[in-house]
Amino acid sequence: MIWNMAEGRGKKAKAHRQQLSAAGPGVFRLDSVRMKNHDIATAGNGNETLLICPGERAALRFLAQAKPLSHLQAFGQPLLGRWLEHLSVTGVRRVRILASDRPEQVRAMVGDGAQWGLVAEVIVEAHELTVEEARAKYRNVKALMVDHFPGLPEYPLFKSPAHWINGLRALFGHLATGTRGVREIKPGVWVSASARVSPDAELRAPCWIGPHTVVAGDTVIGPMAVLEDRVMVETGVSITNSAVAPETFVGRLAELKDSLVEGSLMINWRTGSCARVPDRGLMCPLGQRRGVFKPITFVSRIIAAGAMALTLPAGLAGMLWAKLRGQPVFRAFTAVRPQPAGAGGAVTTITYHELGAGPAWLRAWPQLWSVVRGDFAWVGNRPLSPVEVAGLGNDFEKLWLAAPIGLISLAQAEGAETDHETRMWASLYATRSNWRLDLSILRRALVSATVRSISALF
Repeated sequence: MIWNMAEGRGKKAKAHRQQLSAAGPGVFRLDSVRMKNHDIATAGNGNETLLICPGERAALRFLAQAKPLSHLQAFGQPLLGRWLEHLSVTGVRRVRILASDRPEQVRAMVGDGAQWGLVAEVIVEAHELTVEEARAKYRNVKALMVDHFPGLPEYPLFKSPAHWINGLRALFGHLATGTRGVREIKPGVWVSASARVSPDAELRAPCWIGPHTVVAGDTVIGPMAVLEDRVMVETGVSITNSAVAPETFVGRLAELKDSLVEGSLMINWRTGSCARVPDRGLMCPLGQRRGVFKPITFVSRIIAAGAMALTLPAGLAGMLWAKLRGQPVFRAFTAVRPQPAGAGGAVTTITYHELGAGPAWLRAWPQLWSVVRGDFAWVGNRPLSPVEVAGLGNDFEKLWLAAPIGLISLAQAEGAETDHETRMWASLYATRSNWRLDLSILRRALVSATVRSISALF
């Protein structure tokens, strides 16, 4: 099966290649200028190039259980995606990708190649071809094996787990500032702008911390540590000579040394031994890590009723404000009701209300009644509509629904300003929720409300 990019995209592809080549500060990619000449010389000069995706490799079969080896991530980018970007920068226009292992996943990632400024085709092969076989079958077209990082053919990746880690180590020397919002905060220490790293964490070069990754305090990361996207590291963890795959939870006081980690899977790259960690409190896929789903207690509902009575003047003022502005006094919204992990059953919704006018904290006043009814907790994740729930893209983001709906959220307490930050804090709360964290959120919310009230007076 073949996917072709529509004709007429040549100008767009050329513009994309020029943009990549001219990438300045803020762009994260391999520094093609410093690459060795091997892959550039064999990639062709704007003509067609073949990329051969690796098939099965016994030495890395555990890492390829959920995805083909071409999809293994390194420094925030799948190996195949790194190759496509590299070919685009070096002037290649058309790429045919030969895939024998789960080609449907390759096709889903590559699409038509437009995001790299290429015309891309994915061709299903019954088995992995050698470079010579591919060139003979496709009329002597330039062919490259996706078994090393671009420009680093002396570091084959799939002979053993040790070869993969050696390839990562070599790649550290070819990182250049590029488009993924990653910057070098000190020599050899790369941190994404969207990561959250405690000031009490010790980062030792070389190390890499990817987007939306959270690193708690009293941790040691590095030397030679790679934390990919959406990794959560709790207090007291030490990670050295190791790589942690996306969406992995590493629990309190865990020590990772000489390891490749993906979810609950841990491989010692020196010995090749592999084990699954049964304790989800120590290590697991982040989507399986959920805090305790707290019921709404009777006491909290009584307190909410009292708070509503005490703040009734403010609520009446908000209603009057809306009336004078010609707005509806109340606005009704629909939210998906969260469920405890494993509860199953059909998705249900609830209705909650906001005032029609006023600042955000005042508009939320009717939601105290939602706490009284037991639909909301005092602290949780903010409500999501069915449309917003449908937009949650992965297991990490879907953790939002693993915690009760809250009048106040961790994202609000942290001052989240973007959807990505809000989703990250919501997922983080779902994995770490406890009474100490709830008290901390309430305290910060109270201080913030007090400051806003004083500012309004003056």
